Amino acid sequence: MIGRHEHAKDELKKFKTLLNEFGNTPVSDDRSKMLLHDALLKLGSTVQIILMDIQNLNEESPANKKPE
Repeated sequence: MIGRHEHAKDELKKFKTLLNEFGNTPVSDDRSKMLLHDALLKLGSTVQIILMDIQNLNEESPANKKPE
C-alpha cells in the first residue's frame, strides 16, 4: 500500500498545481477548460486510490472475517 500512497500523494500534488494554473488563467483562454478538466481527473484518480485502500482495509478487518 505504500506505493499507492506515494502515487496518491503525487496525484494530489498534480491536482493542486493544475488547479493553481487554472486559477491564474483567464476564463476566456481555452486552456482554462483543459486545466480544470485535467485537475479534476487527478482528483478523481486520488479519490479512487483512497477508496481502493479503504476497501482493502475493510476486507482485511478482523470484524469482517467469517468464523471458521
